[in-house]
Amino acid sequence: MSIKIALSGYYGFDNAGDEALLAAITSSINKLEPETEFVVFSGSPARTIDLHGIRAVNYLNPFALLRELMTVDLLISGGGSIFQDVTSTRSLSYYISVVALARLLRKPVIFYAQGVGPINRSFSKLLMRLVGNRVNLITLRDHDSRQYLEQLKVTHPPLIVTADPVFALEPGLADETNMQKLLDSTCPEEKPLVGVSVRKWKYLQGYQDKLARLLDELTVRGYQVVFIPMAYPDDIIESKQIAELMQQDAKIIEKNLNSTEHLALISHLDLMIGMRLHALIFAASRGVPFAGISYDPKIDSFLALFNLKPLSMEFSEMKNEVDRILNDINFQTNLKQKALDMRAKSEDNARLALSLINQHGQYSPPRY
Repeated sequence: MSIKIALSGYYGFDNAGDEALLAAITSSINKLEPETEFVVFSGSPARTIDLHGIRAVNYLNPFALLRELMTVDLLISGGGSIFQDVTSTRSLSYYISVVALARLLRKPVIFYAQGVGPINRSFSKLLMRLVGNRVNLITLRDHDSRQYLEQLKVTHPPLIVTADPVFALEPGLADETNMQKLLDSTCPEEKPLVGVSVRKWKYLQGYQDKLARLLDELTVRGYQVVFIPMAYPDDIIESKQIAELMQQDAKIIEKNLNSTEHLALISHLDLMIGMRLHALIFAASRGVPFAGISYDPKIDSFLALFNLKPLSMEFSEMKNEVDRILNDINFQTNLKQKALDMRAKSEDNARLALSLINQHGQYSPPRY
């Protein structure tokens, strides 16, 4: 008997990280239950159907959401950082309301490998506590998120730290072939590659000059700098701004890549310097050394998993840290082992989710 799962998250908005999460969640569940039917609450249903081949409805259509939730066996809320009120004051309220509706309909709900916070508004904290304590299971991508929920007094459902779902995602042969062709045309010279993923963030102005100077030094030392926009086309503007500050030549990938294409592309890098969280996660999952520029606590939390700190905004310290990462063989070896461990944990998310569906009681949650 097939099962039906609804997915609520920041899907359909051309953000590579969130689209990777959707692909990773559905593929991990399909490995265990190949006949699963999915429906996605999406900002662009047509885009979601085209990218993922999964049925989707408009996330702002309350009648469609109600109709779908009445017929599902499970609601998956997440991955990503949807439970915060920094980038949008409406975001958390919307995603919590979808969860509340599912629980009113007596549907099981899992927060799936969530990264939680920051939550600043008192009303948002209240909503998180009231609704969070009524879901069936919460898996989290880092210990900071678990601690944050405990501080908010979300303690009723089990809180299990796993890993970001994207660690379980693999590029296909076609992705590898296409990205090799893209690199051959974009960077025809045989040079080691430094990928750069940046985004505009009004509270982090001034880093651009220092990053451009660092990238110039790496270029002089023989590296080819390639800007990889993770949110298309938004990140292209910031990428061009930094490239224009450089004295040396840099390339920009001005193509809207899907999740597995990003993975395949990043696997060719020798270093990733990123602001976007999933640029760092993609690099880590492929065993590529990475350095993070922090604009949000989620970056700090992820870097801490690998005993890293965000790059300093002071140039000499920024340069020294990048040099250390490039030259530390032990770090690179440990990174690959850590990525394997996190892949196993990320796959636990799917087993835990399926364990909530009564008719599939054979799925036992792993012990931690």
